[in-house]
Amino acid sequence: MALNPESNRIEPCVSMEQNERLTDELAKLGGFYSHLVKVDGTPVPKTWTTFTIGELVEIKGSTFRVAYIGETSLLFEPVKPTDAIEI
Repeated sequence: MALNPESNRIEPCVSMEQNERLTDELAKLGGFYSHLVKVDGTPVPKTWTTFTIGELVEIKGSTFRVAYIGETSLLFEPVKPTDAIEI
């Protein structure tokens, strides 16, 4: 999922590694785009923030796990320091 900074909406996206043709096309465009594409097939700019369910995120010095991603909302669950070994 990627946060579109223009609309403040979270848009679903997929890894372009699953599609060899898209990988070749984006390689020609240089480093402006990430390895993700939106559902309509357009590339996701590297400047967009991305989230995945289960990802650990640090906010103001505390660690949270992404529990839910909606179109206009994210749910972060607090994680005990002993459980936050991924960061």
